[in-house]
Amino acid sequence: MNNKSMLRAFLYILAAIAIHLILIYFLGIRIEGGRGAELILLLCETYALPLTMCLINGLLFISVKRMGDEITWFLFTVIPGSLLLFLFVEMQTAGGGGEDEGIISWEIPRYAVEIIYLLSAAIIIIQLIMSLYYLVNVRVWKKN
Repeated sequence: MNNKSMLRAFLYILAAIAIHLILIYFLGIRIEGGRGAELILLLCETYALPLTMCLINGLLFISVKRMGDEITWFLFTVIPGSLLLFLFVEMQTAGGGGEDEGIISWEIPRYAVEIIYLLSAAIIIIQLIMSLYYLVNVRVWKKN
């Protein structure tokens, strides 16, 4: 890999992160009860693997040197995560109904589970699917 490919992959990742952060800002998603530095550290630890997988897949698709594959990878990186953010907002607004009486009362801060765990797990799954797409479509089918 040359430096230009690495820079392009890094810029694609930054663009995807920027799109998600702008969407989070405009949707008003805030993790309530934020613990400041602890929360930032937890988010960095949680998103290290998904971002690394995005970077590796970005490098793979850029190395093919076909713009269609790069666009496919970028769209499949950005669109599902963005749709999940809209779903998280709908889940939080729709789930604000009455209080259920239960044995154990457990309060989870709003958007904590969704942003910290579900979104990162979804990104990992999407990137695994994109890795399989790369192996099948780019490596196997394009050779024949």
